[in-house]
Amino acid sequence: MESIFTHVRWLVLAVFVLSTTLPAAAAEPLPDFEASYTVRYGPLSGVMVLRLSRHGNGYTYETSLKPKGLASLFARGTIHETTNLVDDGVTVRPVDYTSIDRIANPVRTTRYFFYDERVAGEYKGRQIELPMRTGGHNRISVHVALMIALRRGIAIGGFPIFDRAQWKEYRFQVIPEQVVKTASGEFETIEVRYTSSDGDKGSSLYFAPSLSYLPVMVAYREEGSVKSHAQLASYRIAGLVDSGGANLETPQHPERRYDREPRSFVADE
Repeated sequence: MESIFTHVRWLVLAVFVLSTTLPAAAAEPLPDFEASYTVRYGPLSGVMVLRLSRHGNGYTYETSLKPKGLASLFARGTIHETTNLVDDGVTVRPVDYTSIDRIANPVRTTRYFFYDERVAGEYKGRQIELPMRTGGHNRISVHVALMIALRRGIAIGGFPIFDRAQWKEYRFQVIPEQVVKTASGEFETIEVRYTSSDGDKGSSLYFAPSLSYLPVMVAYREEGSVKSHAQLASYRIAGLVDSGGANLETPQHPERRYDREPRSFVADE
């Protein structure tokens, strides 16, 4: 059963780089949202939830995965990931990352802190410290960076991702005008497709401009074939109509600001 969760973890990786100058008027923030996805891997299934909340000069972004049906007979629990980010008006950068894997036995907790010069934290019970890379992101903060880049009209390119205590590089391409059908409707999307350095594995995220660039589908490929995918089932986006037809108000959050030094954020918690 490790394979389904390995594949689903791949669904939460993407790649980007910022290579143009952003006009000041275009620095519009992302709206708060919560979206649920149906995950399929052959006969097995699960539920993935993505949640973004904005406060002060940054965001909190969360993902969770829970097995369903036959998959829940082999693996119980959830995988919950959280990252905090700072928005400088052009792009975003990660402050920290936490993963709590309750499917693993024993429960596995991973934490990273992103400083100007280094990344430090804990992975599989051991302390880690590596040099920070320019523009580096973690496995889920890059979701927000991609949405920001698309929303603000910034070019997307190659980018380092810190995952499983190491930096990884991916090749990618951006493919516009991809139509995706989901349980929540049909959407015209921009596909961001990326592959591992050896070319054997890859993923695609499909972002819908009509939903403030919310991803409506994620697909994982291995040796050229789609092995698993997650499709949008329901969503709530502040300021837009949700999948049930309700007009949402922007949620209110306490004011919070993130300084350049991540330790200041941790102390505030």
